[in-house]
Amino acid sequence: MHSDVWMWLAAGVVVTLAFFGLVAYLVRELKSTRRLPAVLAAVAVLIGALPAVLYALYHVLVAAQ
Repeated sequence: MHSDVWMWLAAGVVVTLAFFGLVAYLVRELKSTRRLPAVLAAVAVLIGALPAVLYALYHVLVAAQ
């Protein structure tokens, strides 16, 4: 049971760091508004891929039990 807590904590840390990385990228890229459509497309792809990443992470954690 103790290792499950650490795995969920590590997964949460990874997802949180990825989110902060995305926000930092957006802040940096949106300073030049010429690239706004490209940035919005990239964010849409990343947000669209997030459920698949979370499902795969959940599948790995369940299979490890």
